[in-house]
Amino acid sequence: MDSLPSVRMTANLNSMISGQQSIEQAERAIVGGDVAHHVVDPDDALGLDPLQASTLDAALEALLAAESDGWFLALPIPGSLAPLRGPAAFNLAAVEQGEAVVASAAGLGLVPMRVGQAVQWRIFAAERPLPPSSPSEAERALNEVVIDAAATLARLDVAAGRRPESSTAVGLAPGYSRRQRATVERAARLLVACDAALLDDGASISSFEAERRAQELRRVRTKAGEALGSAVSWLE
Repeated sequence: MDSLPSVRMTANLNSMISGQQSIEQAERAIVGGDVAHHVVDPDDALGLDPLQASTLDAALEALLAAESDGWFLALPIPGSLAPLRGPAAFNLAAVEQGEAVVASAAGLGLVPMRVGQAVQWRIFAAERPLPPSSPSEAERALNEVVIDAAATLARLDVAAGRRPESSTAVGLAPGYSRRQRATVERAARLLVACDAALLDDGASISSFEAERRAQELRRVRTKAGEALGSAVSWLE
C-alpha cells in the first residue's frame, strides 16, 4: 500500500502547507523507494514547461504556491468517484490509475503513472472537489461495514481466500495525529486484504455465495478507501 504515490504526495503537500516540513524533506518522502519522480504539465495548468518534464522539487514549489488550503486524496473506482468532480479527462485518468491528488481550491489535480521504477506525475485542470467526510465519520462508517460484512460472511462460511502478499506499511508525513495514522494503517490492510480475497471465490460452493461474498468484500473495500482518503486529506 505504500506503493500508492498519491498517499505520499497528498500527505506531504498538506504537511508542507502546515509548515511541518520543507520542500526538500517532502521531496525525499514522496520519492521514497522509487528511482525518481518527475512532473509533466502538457496543458500548462500549473505553469510548468509544457514541452518537457519538470523536476519534482520545482513542481512542489509551484504546487505550494498555488494551493494554500489543502489537498485531497482520491482513490476512485468505477461508480464511486468522490471527491472528484471532473472534468472527464482528469476523472478517467484517475480511475485508470486508481488514485489521484486534487487541490481543494486551486483547480488542479495530479495523477501518478508508473514508468518502471519511477513515477511520472501528470498535472490536470480539475473542478473544485467534494470535501471528504471527516476522519472520525469515515472511521465509524468503516467500523460499521466491517462488522456487518463479517457477520454476513460468517453466516455464509465463505470468507476464506488468498492471503495478501504485499506490505501495508504507510508512512504519513509530520503533522498527522496518532489516530489518523492508526486509521490509515488499518484501512490500508483492509484494502490489500480485500483485493487479495477478490481474486478468487474463497470457500463459495455456489454462484450465489460467490457473488454475495464479492459484494461484501467490495463494500468493505469502498469504505476502507474512503477512510484512507479522509485520514490523509484532513491534517488535524
